[in-house]
Amino acid sequence: MTKIPLDEALIDQLIADRIAARADKDFAKADTIRKQLDAMGLVIIDGKDEATGEFWTTWDRKATPEEESE
Repeated sequence: MTKIPLDEALIDQLIADRIAARADKDFAKADTIRKQLDAMGLVIIDGKDEATGEFWTTWDRKATPEEESE
């Protein structure tokens, strides 16, 4: 199966927009962006740096059913 190329610039912009929405406490907008990224076949991973307390976000592709069965 061929994977569709991802527009990483778009993904980075959406993640930046989501981070900004979370900082503004606009959780509805942040959730909408997360759903958009989810629909693109991505998993969003949020975390917090224990040393600095800074929040971070990264992403990965969702596993396809074929990949899950391997």
